[in-house]
Amino acid sequence: MGIDKEKIKASLKKQIINLIQLGWRSRQITIGFDDTIAQIRKGKKGYLILAEDIAERTKRNILREHKGEYFQLFTKLELGSFIGRGEVGIIFVPETKFGLKLKNLLKQYLELDTRR
Repeated sequence: MGIDKEKIKASLKKQIINLIQLGWRSRQITIGFDDTIAQIRKGKKGYLILAEDIAERTKRNILREHKGEYFQLFTKLELGSFIGRGEVGIIFVPETKFGLKLKNLLKQYLELDTRR
């Protein structure tokens, strides 16, 4: 009698979406290439959430600046719809309590996604 992995995954996805929305409303996260580069150059510590369908050139350019962790999930359209925008390819999340909570959920979600 195993636990339904799809239900857990759906629950984690909902929590991730809620935290992204909360982070956007409370101005804790930054979206877009230029704003993210500005945060990185200011020396802010954090990680990135990249859209799965982001252009390879954009990904390469952002990762050249950001040497830390990144997660690649959801599409640009999905990420944008979470925060009420069109398409969002890059989200910068600072290393705060909020950011660490979101990172933990992202890791759990991706672990479930890879164990098939």
